[in-house]
Amino acid sequence: MRKTAGFTLIELVIVIVILGILGAVAAPKFLNLQGDAYGANLNAVKSSMESAATLGNTKAILAGVDTISSATGTSGQIDGIEFAYGYPKANGNGIIKLLDISASSAGDTAEYIYDDTTTVGTIVIQPQARNGESNCSAEYKAPTTSNTRPEITVETSGC
Repeated sequence: MRKTAGFTLIELVIVIVILGILGAVAAPKFLNLQGDAYGANLNAVKSSMESAATLGNTKAILAGVDTISSATGTSGQIDGIEFAYGYPKANGNGIIKLLDISASSAGDTAEYIYDDTTTVGTIVIQPQARNGESNCSAEYKAPTTSNTRPEITVETSGC
């Protein structure tokens, strides 16, 4: 008798079918990893905004501009950063400048796109790759009265 080595055609087909089934079941789990990464990135931006707002408030208190309601001239500015009620304003010269991130309102090649024109006192930051997508953003609402903190929220359901 002669021994043969190798697989039969039926064995190979069965292995291919099993791999196909595994690929069809497992692939959807891995397809949304990019969305999860953008969501985690926005949560990090939120944490950065909270830290920047707290540090900015400390700086405003030390400089004596924590009671100014809006920047008129340079009275509500510290190092070119605009403050209102002791916290960074919701604009490019406020929280964005304090965060020191690559952000633009023009939609160029910056890492983040921000919009501070939709609602007064609010700025919305999105990753460049998710620009225009709804529900994938971090939002900073500057305080409108003294002795209140800014509201910072993140929406990641559309990432």
